Amino acid sequence: MASKVKNLKGLEKELTISFNSKEIDPTIDSKLTKLSKTLDLKGFRKGKVPMNVVKSKYYDQCFNESLSEHIEKNYIKVVLDEKLNPVAAPKISMQETKDKNTYTFKALIEVIPEIELKNIDKIILEKPILKVKKEDLEKSVDKIAEQYKEWSVVDRKSKTGDRVKADFEGTINGEAFENNKANDFLIEIGSKQLIPGFEDGLEGVKAGEEKTLNITFPEDYQDKKLASQPVDFIIKIKEVQESQISEINEEFVKKLGVEDGKIETLHSKIEEGMKKDAETLVDSFLKKNVISELSKSQKFEVPRIMVDEEILRMDKENNPNGDVKISDEDMKKLYSKDASERVRAGLLLREIINTEKFTLSKEDIDSWIDTISRGQGNRAEIENYYLNNEEAKRNMESVILENLAIKWVVSNAKVTEKDYSFDDLVELR
Repeated sequence: MASKVKNLKGLEKELTISFNSKEIDPTIDSKLTKLSKTLDLKGFRKGKVPMNVVKSKYYDQCFNESLSEHIEKNYIKVVLDEKLNPVAAPKISMQETKDKNTYTFKALIEVIPEIELKNIDKIILEKPILKVKKEDLEKSVDKIAEQYKEWSVVDRKSKTGDRVKADFEGTINGEAFENNKANDFLIEIGSKQLIPGFEDGLEGVKAGEEKTLNITFPEDYQDKKLASQPVDFIIKIKEVQESQISEINEEFVKKLGVEDGKIETLHSKIEEGMKKDAETLVDSFLKKNVISELSKSQKFEVPRIMVDEEILRMDKENNPNGDVKISDEDMKKLYSKDASERVRAGLLLREIINTEKFTLSKEDIDSWIDTISRGQGNRAEIENYYLNNEEAKRNMESVILENLAIKWVVSNAKVTEKDYSFDDLVELR
């Protein structure tokens, strides 16, 4: 076997590999012999078909299979000998040669770049620190009280903050559309839960009235068939209701599951919940920050194939249903920069994992499953899914190792701490 490696643009390499045609003869003979022992052809006993008949019918098939196997074997040998790290499977093309006893093929590949971790200690990161003030706790209790408010029917015109019970039916150009009507529908005026113009149009109405609203669905409405469409709603008002916010007293606190009914105990429980949620929020923020700063600090060329794959993933994330049609060229313009950053950061994190020889402990896995389980259901079911589903298990292990690499960067970078309220932390997402 003879080989040559040629550097092309970027991280592309061209491998030219030649080997003697006689290399594959034993493989062809082996395949034909094996086939002859199981072959069942009309006119012959099973396994007793003469070799000349077997060759006449199956030589080309066995030759092509053998050639493919030897191409793969020789390609792998060159890759290992040259210590190459291909991104993906090679593009193989056979070459014409003057020597009939020689097969020559070219393998076009793109390789993972050599990465040298440097200047990690010069990376500057901001770490948010949750600062819980008494007024934050009071505000949280007020929000809870708002959620528990009680409604009662009133005989007056509606205003912002009221709730209206109504039947409605909508048409576009006189035609009905899917889910265009409802009965006994509750609409809180000012909640901004419905399309713009709907809630505002119900200010100043009384029970027994009928009102027509002429409004337009937003451009970004989730149902693309309705987006930007003008719609007429006929609304029959059945009730106007006003709310009464619960008084924050011992009775109310006990209703929330606090046995001693003390507001201080409720505050402690709320603060505890904030701290748990803050851990996830801070980890998420730090991860984004690390990926961005790590990518900026380490400059090297990234594989084009990996960037293209990441561009497709990003488009899928932002356009899961394929509703927005976009050309490949525009997609690259839109996502290329961020996709390159993601790929670079991913390669760097993988290098950190390999260099630092991170391994997973049972504690790492248990902690991750605990975090995932929080608010998502039965822990045992989630644990069973991730530990007994091979693909899910691989994904879990990959994420945990990546998180360990993130923590390593944080521990080696320059970290400045900054106080945040819980609401400000939520805004960082």
